[in-house]
Amino acid sequence: MNASESPAESVSAFHARAVFFVSDAPRSLVFYTKELGFALDWVYEEGGRPHVFQVSLHGFALILNQTEETTRDRPGHGRIFIGLESAGAEVFRQHVESHGIETTLLHWGAPTVAIHDPDLNELYFWLPEAERDKLVAS
Repeated sequence: MNASESPAESVSAFHARAVFFVSDAPRSLVFYTKELGFALDWVYEEGGRPHVFQVSLHGFALILNQTEETTRDRPGHGRIFIGLESAGAEVFRQHVESHGIETTLLHWGAPTVAIHDPDLNELYFWLPEAERDKLVAS
């Protein structure tokens, strides 16, 4: 930041990450990296076990946090919405097929492709409008 810039003018982007609370961090680590094909960016361990970690896929990053006494009721309450453009929709489709990822088609304002983790946290994907029109949601 130079003398003529305000702090807000010098910021090009916030690096926000959503956090899903999980009941079993090691299980979630395997699910996100092995089953969904995410990359492991970093992991914080307690007692030799993953406790908090970040995974990413195609520019999307997510932090997963082991529950503790004060957050015991939080798993399964997370939802992420990802809107896809045409090129992203094709990459998503290929990724889902190549990893054999189980998806659910539901209606959330429009036909929505959903992936649920072992704690039932939700990853919601909207395809481009022309492709959504081909889907039939229950």
